[in-house]
Amino acid sequence: MKPAHATALLFAASALLLSACDIPATGVVEAGGPASGIPPTVPVYLIRDGALVAVSRTISDAGEPVTAVESLLQGPTPQERRERLTTALAVQPTPLRPTPSPTEPLPDEAVRLTAQNNAVHVELPSYAGDLTRLAADQVICTAARAYLLTREDLESTTVTVTDATGEVVVGGVERCPEL
Repeated sequence: MKPAHATALLFAASALLLSACDIPATGVVEAGGPASGIPPTVPVYLIRDGALVAVSRTISDAGEPVTAVESLLQGPTPQERRERLTTALAVQPTPLRPTPSPTEPLPDEAVRLTAQNNAVHVELPSYAGDLTRLAADQVICTAARAYLLTREDLESTTVTVTDATGEVVVGGVERCPEL
């Protein structure tokens, strides 16, 4: 070993030993809640120039399709409108109300959603308007992508959308653009 290398190695070892001197040991330091990481996002499907476009939205329950559809029914955000994004659905007229308890019936303006195995059923409230094919695709893609986010064992799902007049449209992720 060259003398320069030996001196550098000795200096590094000395610095390491001296750096631990007079540093008191500490226990657990309380510094707030646990790390939360990245907020959950889900693709919500809006429209630009007559075609579906996936946009990422931060929502409280990324794997819950009802939360994703409720976010969709709030319409484009101001930023999304500046990006020329629109919706074929009528937007929710008032802010979302808290979810009722399991013993209370859902209000008429609530999105109703059930899911079993690889099938999702969405009932839209009356304010969502007519269920055109493009509006139905917005709901189908939003609900399907949200449902599949936390179900890694599934590759696809079938979504049935029913509007307030009883119109039914069925579809899946095969026609949904990627984010």
